[in-house]
Amino acid sequence: MSDTARAIRRVYLSCEFLPADPTVRGLISIGLTDDAGRDYYAVNNDMDFTAVLDVPRMVDDVWPALPRCTSDGYPYLLDRVHPDVKLIKEIRDEVGTYFACGPPETHLYAVYGGRHICRLHSLWDNDWETMPPAVPRWFHELRSLVVQAGNPPLPEQPRGERHALTYARYHRTLHEHLLALAACPRCGGDDFRPARGFHRIPPTDRHQVRCVDESPAPRRVPEDHGCRPDQPDGGRDRPVRFPTRQMHSVVCDVCAYVYDEDGDGVLVFDNPEEAVHDVLRHHWMCLPDGRAICPSDDEEHQALYDELMPPEPEAEADGQVSPDEER
Repeated sequence: MSDTARAIRRVYLSCEFLPADPTVRGLISIGLTDDAGRDYYAVNNDMDFTAVLDVPRMVDDVWPALPRCTSDGYPYLLDRVHPDVKLIKEIRDEVGTYFACGPPETHLYAVYGGRHICRLHSLWDNDWETMPPAVPRWFHELRSLVVQAGNPPLPEQPRGERHALTYARYHRTLHEHLLALAACPRCGGDDFRPARGFHRIPPTDRHQVRCVDESPAPRRVPEDHGCRPDQPDGGRDRPVRFPTRQMHSVVCDVCAYVYDEDGDGVLVFDNPEEAVHDVLRHHWMCLPDGRAICPSDDEEHQALYDELMPPEPEAEADGQVSPDEER
């Protein structure tokens, strides 16, 4: 297999949209950029203008960055002849062409990307049978990668005019920043071991955390296949190794419930001792053999609690003296 066939193209996505309208009428604009600097930006001429202008945040933050006829006099009039303002059919065809220009494998990246990839797929009415095969069906969540990297300081977001393409370019900068941390000997050296999933918490030092090394294939910048970049970005091959901090979580050995006190995400801890101290405060049971039991009151949990209870002392018969009292 050739190097070009093995190359992975990284594309970064951002959309502006009406949260309440998942159809193409709710799509305001779409921005795409890749790791070679190829950009695509379009404003939806078929958007629901009335609904957009009824949302104050859209009027204050989104609308001023769109092409308008004039900044004075008609601030709410979209410039429909601007080259960035396009019919939804044009956007659909051009986005399909954008993804087709490059290596056969494309990885899509976004921040809070679940809603953004839905807007991308809405160009084809979310019908994967009619959507071009080059359009990615899944994406990498950049916020998840930031958390896995230990929430390091991030690049400052651009000031001034911000729209979908600006955000997409920032997402590329953010990802490149994380990759640079991975390549730094002081940040991503041998002391970092990438791990898959969450760890089961051992409450004693006799248990060891299981880690799995994951070393992604070397990053290669794809060749230009016809899409003209606005900002070409030459790159060179470099191995990528993404660092994560070794964290710990607690799992009930009866029902496999993962400890989550607040209900807003799995809690992780820097060390097993900290994890055990926290779960004991919330009525978990940590056994000497390394098991952790949540405080559920169903039959399965209650049976284990009863099994762990010490036996009750035998009652003495009336008129009989215990052997201890005889002595």
